[in-house]
Amino acid sequence: MKKVYYYVSMGFNRITPFVLLTKMRNMVVKMTANANFATPVPPLATVTAACDTLETTIQAYQLNPGPLEHSERAQAFEVVKGLGIDLGSYVQAASNGDLAKIESAGCEVRRSSTPIGQLHAPPNVVASGTAYTGQIIIRFGGVKGRSGYNVFICSGDPNVEANWRMLDFTSKNRYVANGLPSDVVHYFRVNAIGAAGASPMSDVTSAKAA
Repeated sequence: MKKVYYYVSMGFNRITPFVLLTKMRNMVVKMTANANFATPVPPLATVTAACDTLETTIQAYQLNPGPLEHSERAQAFEVVKGLGIDLGSYVQAASNGDLAKIESAGCEVRRSSTPIGQLHAPPNVVASGTAYTGQIIIRFGGVKGRSGYNVFICSGDPNVEANWRMLDFTSKNRYVANGLPSDVVHYFRVNAIGAAGASPMSDVTSAKAA
């Protein structure tokens, strides 16, 4: 019997600031000390701080619905929504499409209508340094059917598997690595995460941080 994969449905279409706040507060509660999600990305503390700001701006707008209050509420709303999208992508990857795990994070789900097979490795992975000290940008092509990407880094011999470690999870096709040692060549690779699991690793790219 084939396993049924489920997808996180954040339900952000036409959502109001108050409902968004309630939804994200609930996710934080559900994911706190949840063994299914040991290292949330973004961190739950970051989401909570953004929710606190949104709640403050909602209350300010209710007391005085002026243009400044409206603008500040809108800005806080977009920050929380962006964090919610990233957190939903993390839940998708960490749950591997398991219904119970997704629901344990306080998320709604949608069932896959068509099965998606093994994902291919992200193409065109390119790392490049910037003018900022310790910063490297990694860009790569998209993979259909993915929920996000794991970014890996190696500062030693890239041919030694033990030298690699996971740097971060991202839902975007671009990742900015900060705080890297300067004048050192850093190696990067990426894989895609989807309902069928992880894709093969991408080609290795490298760059030196300023």
